[in-house]
Amino acid sequence: MKNTIMKRKIFLVVFVLTGFLISSTVLASSDPYFSKQWYLQKVHAPEVWEKTKGSSSIIIAVLDTGVDVDHPDLKDNIWVNSDEVPNDGYDNDKNGYIDDVNGWDFVHDSASPAPKLTSKYTVSAANHGTFVAGIISAVHDNNIGTKGITANVKIMPLVVLDAEGYGGSAAVAEAINYAVNNGADIVNLSFGGNEKSADLKGSITNAYNKGVLVVAAAGNAINGEKTGKDLTNAPIYPICYDQEFSKNMILGVLATDENSKVTSFTNYGEGCIDLAAPGTDFVSTIYQNEQLSQFQSYYEDGWNGSSFAAALVSGAAALLLSADNSLKPETLIKVLTEESGLLFLDAKYKDKAGSGLLDIKKAFDKIYSPSKLINEPVTTTTNTTNNQNLILKTNKNAAAQLFVSTKAGGLGTVNIYDYQFKKKNELLVIMADEFKGLNITLADIIPEGNKEIVAGAARGGTPFVRVVDVYGNIISSFLAFDAKFKGGVKAAAGDVDGDGKIEIVAVPESASNPTVKIFDLNGTLEKEFVAYNIDYKGGMNVVVGDLDNDKKAEIVVAPHQGILPKVKVFDNNGKLKKEILAYSPQFSGGVNIALADIDKNSKLEIITGAGPGGGPHVQAFGYDGVKLVSFMAYGSNMKQGVEVKGMDWDGDGSMDIITAPGPGAGPHIKFFDRFGSFQQEFFPFSSTFTYGINIEAN
Repeated sequence: MKNTIMKRKIFLVVFVLTGFLISSTVLASSDPYFSKQWYLQKVHAPEVWEKTKGSSSIIIAVLDTGVDVDHPDLKDNIWVNSDEVPNDGYDNDKNGYIDDVNGWDFVHDSASPAPKLTSKYTVSAANHGTFVAGIISAVHDNNIGTKGITANVKIMPLVVLDAEGYGGSAAVAEAINYAVNNGADIVNLSFGGNEKSADLKGSITNAYNKGVLVVAAAGNAINGEKTGKDLTNAPIYPICYDQEFSKNMILGVLATDENSKVTSFTNYGEGCIDLAAPGTDFVSTIYQNEQLSQFQSYYEDGWNGSSFAAALVSGAAALLLSADNSLKPETLIKVLTEESGLLFLDAKYKDKAGSGLLDIKKAFDKIYSPSKLINEPVTTTTNTTNNQNLILKTNKNAAAQLFVSTKAGGLGTVNIYDYQFKKKNELLVIMADEFKGLNITLADIIPEGNKEIVAGAARGGTPFVRVVDVYGNIISSFLAFDAKFKGGVKAAAGDVDGDGKIEIVAVPESASNPTVKIFDLNGTLEKEFVAYNIDYKGGMNVVVGDLDNDKKAEIVVAPHQGILPKVKVFDNNGKLKKEILAYSPQFSGGVNIALADIDKNSKLEIITGAGPGGGPHVQAFGYDGVKLVSFMAYGSNMKQGVEVKGMDWDGDGSMDIITAPGPGAGPHIKFFDRFGSFQQEFFPFSSTFTYGINIEAN
């Protein structure tokens, strides 16, 4: 089973397909139909095929109604998750999905990515995903059927729409994340809807930041209307999220006819459309089911829609990646739009139909280098969720949750995983264009059974502190420092004055005097004090907890870098109560800190992890300064610093220590018992991710 996304709200976003059948002619399965595929000639695909027909190392995720993975013109080009054992009932690659050999059905929670013919299905909707897949990568030169715009690019089929053609934003967002985490290079979205979703927007941002191109269709006239609408002031999604992004993260495509004119049925609009491509009179593969009379054919023609224009563009991008697989989404969008062909426009489409008509040859010639061309397609799959995910110990704590954010990389999201490391949710805490990462902690601010997330913007962003619940609802949001400050914020929360109300404690992560600020929940500054020498500007880490059981939480700080590795304990008035030299006086890489009852004496101990430059040294100290635990969390050559947290993760009644490496190392979360013995590990992102991660556990 996949993980179930838990939300307070149910998203009522309905998406509809952007391709449709005008007049259908059922074709015999043995006929060659390349002569009917005028659109391939129009975009100059055969000229590019002289150099490459695509590489099987390139993967396009087709999010749609499902794909017939056994279709004779597609089966050789269906993505295979080689780390998964078929039909054994186990999640072999530990990516959160059982038996996902060829993809996943996010509508019906199924490992089969084929269309599901429910009682209200329509034939055209059931066929839609298979039709799109054939446009992209129907096998060439097999003496049957059609040619895809690529010959052997792999299709990752992900079901996000039912066989009526409807679906919700939560499934789409989760499918995009799945595609990114499992090695897709391109995501094709041949649908659109009217409602917005923070989860979906966040997943698109995540894809872009991780080098995955998202291609979306403009949509078509619906509800009996004869002409498409102007999306400029009446946007649909996902294609129009680009109106809100600071970067162009989605390649939006509308449909043209044989005369290079914008079709009457396609939507258009400034800020949403980047490119035009043919979208009329298509022939392609369809779903075949010998048990049902409606699905006896393998091919069909006469299809029209921006769905198919988007599919052509996705395939074109795959051809470019086959010429240079280092190309990022930004470059792919730039090349495809700038190297486009001539459109014949009516006045109403001026500045609302993108840069021009797709011309694959012009774009290909722009980036082509024989030395970079992938000449020998290889049968390979990329599972970037990491097959190293390892669970060694049974977890008795079914309520356990792991919270993960990125230290950098432009994401303002928190990923929440359950005790089996299945992703439950991805919360967009602060928009990615507001900052460059998140520092997070948890605190019981509103007593309701769940702790809340206290997030501070990491270095490079506006110094927000934001408190959100586990559903993403904002409880509090304010600036901890001047808006021009970009050094990052570390924040913690607790009742530091014993008045029964939670305070927010904020410190600079870098580039500022060592000032500790105490705010009420509304962001009103109550007190502040200086924790180290006033000239110190290396930043601090902070946690809050009652170390001496006096009903008042102490404020514990440690240097981020540049001075003696002293951990200091203060009361809310800034009075120093205790200090501990955590590491050698010669070490100046800083100290990461956490609080937990390590030795089961009903008192909190201080857990430390060495900062950048030191070995991955984790320790725990009592309030009296006595060292209780000392171990190396990673290999001695890992010098990027160690984040630490404490919690009874496995539910055995004893505290566990959770670690994560800093920026420059992979996203390798490890779990140790209170004595420092390794228990289990987890990789929340691809092994190529090196931006550093923050962790919390509840």
